[in-house]
Amino acid sequence: MSVELDLHGFTIPQAIHMIQRTIVANPKCTCIEVIHGYNNGCILKNVLKNKYNIHNRKVIKTVPAPFNEGRTLIFLEN
Repeated sequence: MSVELDLHGFTIPQAIHMIQRTIVANPKCTCIEVIHGYNNGCILKNVLKNKYNIHNRKVIKTVPAPFNEGRTLIFLEN
């Protein structure tokens, strides 16, 4: 199961908090597709490159979404 999470306009702390809440609220989720935008979302994109910035043990890895620089995929343990 995957979840799409639009974080346009969120600050870094707000975005991390929403990602953490999404992980807790969706225990069967294996992937979160974060929409951060391309132009103004670069700061969040850079933060998400390091899975440890999310502060959740369920996070396996983060990768840029293929063919869309305004999205990042967060893969989670099942």
